Amino acid sequence: YGYLAADIVGKKCGEVIGGPVIKAKSGALAQLARKAGVSLHEADARLGFLTAKAAEACRVMMANPGMRVGVSILVNMKKNGVLFVNECLLLSLKLPAVNWSYCVGFQRDISKEVPLHALLSAATSDCAYSSLISRRGAALDARRSTLLGVGGENVVRCLHEKALNVFSQDIW
Repeated sequence: YGYLAADIVGKKCGEVIGGPVIKAKSGALAQLARKAGVSLHEADARLGFLTAKAAEACRVMMANPGMRVGVSILVNMKKNGVLFVNECLLLSLKLPAVNWSYCVGFQRDISKEVPLHALLSAATSDCAYSSLISRRGAALDARRSTLLGVGGENVVRCLHEKALNVFSQDIW
């Protein structure tokens, strides 16, 4: 999305995606309100709703490490200021060698499948948001299966075997 590693290393997920980023950047909330056809106050409220849903997805994931994939759909912003609909899947794992916990987030721009105005329309109630997630069911199920290693390449095993060996060397 245009960010360099230096832009995001050491920051919490909530500081680089979703509502906090949009609220921190001058004019971004007004841009969101215009694109969604809602008032500034309403855009802020719906952004808050989506941020709360992302936090809920984190709690689900953290309560079941390695077993549950947290799912959220939220508004995100590229480094150049372009707003888009972001599907975020989160997985909590442990590094087997030392039993360290870590989280991995997989983000995807789904603006073509879920337009910004449709997401903000769904960000009015639990029922509307759940309905949006349900309509994404097949795509989300396929991504969850890949992450958890059901019926396809196991992304988790790949992370443990390849990437984490490199990352753990950086820690030392």
